[in-house]
Amino acid sequence: MNTLFDLLNTAQNGHAIDNLARHFELSQQQALAAAQALMPAFSLGLKRQVEQAKTASEPPDFFGLSGAPQVDSFQDAALAFTQQATQQGQSVMAALFGAPEMTRALSQLAALQSGVAAPVISAMLPSLASILVSGLARAGAPSAPSHPLGEMMEAMMRAFQPPKAKPAPWFDNSTLAALWAPFLAPLTAPPTQSTPADVMGQMLEAGNQIQKAQVEAMQTLFESWFGKK
Repeated sequence: MNTLFDLLNTAQNGHAIDNLARHFELSQQQALAAAQALMPAFSLGLKRQVEQAKTASEPPDFFGLSGAPQVDSFQDAALAFTQQATQQGQSVMAALFGAPEMTRALSQLAALQSGVAAPVISAMLPSLASILVSGLARAGAPSAPSHPLGEMMEAMMRAFQPPKAKPAPWFDNSTLAALWAPFLAPLTAPPTQSTPADVMGQMLEAGNQIQKAQVEAMQTLFESWFGKK
């Protein structure tokens, strides 16, 4: 599980694409094409939020989900298309893509690239966002607790576990600091040794299966909307 597309392919016991196809009345190939067209948008949005975190005076609201209900749509297909999952996905989209106009623009671009109608792409986006963010929360489960990346992911996983008592906000300030620490810490590891930021950075890539032209077109859209770095 090295990239966002790899992450999606493992979701819901490997059936996430099929489940998306069934729910949105697409063929498996159409759902796959739509997901591939959208991966660069999620990758660029996630990387943009990381860059913003580096200059923030305090740890930002990770994925825009502070205080939101937790929906593990990565693991449970039955939850992926609920109202809660849609709300979670919309919060993620607002954090990653900003204004609704940008979301519409990237939906139209993904529609041109995939051959799937833009309204269907727009309807898929919240579910896909919810699946990916809950998948990122689970991705670091095997990591050693003493490893900064493992600590970050474990904090995210705790947010997705059902509360034993009254639901609490997702993250307090100390948890937010732990989530962002691997990205913001100075790179002190030897060149041949992967840092937590390297590992997570790889995970935020769209995926090797995504066509270069698709990535470049989405990059151009992001630069035209948000400006170049």
